[in-house]
Amino acid sequence: MQLDERLREEQVVEYLQRHPEFFLRHQALLDHLHIPHPVKGAVSLVALQQERQRERIDTLDQELRALTSTASRNEHIFRVYADVYPELFGCTTLRQLWKRLHQTFRERLRIPASALWINNGRIKAKRSDHGFVMPAARCQQLTMQLMRGERVYFGRLGEQERQALFGEGALVHSIALLRLGEQGDLGFLAFGHANGEHYHAGMDSLLLEQLGRFITLLLPNMVTFHD
Repeated sequence: MQLDERLREEQVVEYLQRHPEFFLRHQALLDHLHIPHPVKGAVSLVALQQERQRERIDTLDQELRALTSTASRNEHIFRVYADVYPELFGCTTLRQLWKRLHQTFRERLRIPASALWINNGRIKAKRSDHGFVMPAARCQQLTMQLMRGERVYFGRLGEQERQALFGEGALVHSIALLRLGEQGDLGFLAFGHANGEHYHAGMDSLLLEQLGRFITLLLPNMVTFHD
């Protein structure tokens, strides 16, 4: 398109925007004005407007359904978290705590993998809970590789991180990873999913962070802190 043609088009657009009553003064033009259509060949301006309106309505309807579905899922997630809190009060070991979380998230939220790790540089676990202890150096490495100074990480993970958090052969491609403790140095709580897009950047972390704070409050009943 030549420059002068583009300028003329812009002038027409500007004129119609400033004078929306133009077609009211020239109603006969509406009956004769036909616009090229990729499917129907040519349609009147009125028909094109009606089609555009239907498209907008369909788009708004889809957005509304998506918002309703999201709200319903968020309410379900909130109820799951609220229900699990009282159950965690009775836990006296890390194994009991992890088992309660794992069963609840697997059965009610369909999250198949979960992990609870404590930092042995900050915490001494009971002998029966040694399977939940992670070396301080490995905790620091995960913090640097995935967290990058953040308290929560949502997204994909590499093979080394997957093995460190969930063990060899775990079918996990995306995770929600939370650092435990006021300073984020007591360990990790992780949930994993086989769908690589299930957890992704930008997700709301409010409920997960609240769960992390609650678990941090329970830890003194299960472990001993190093001086």
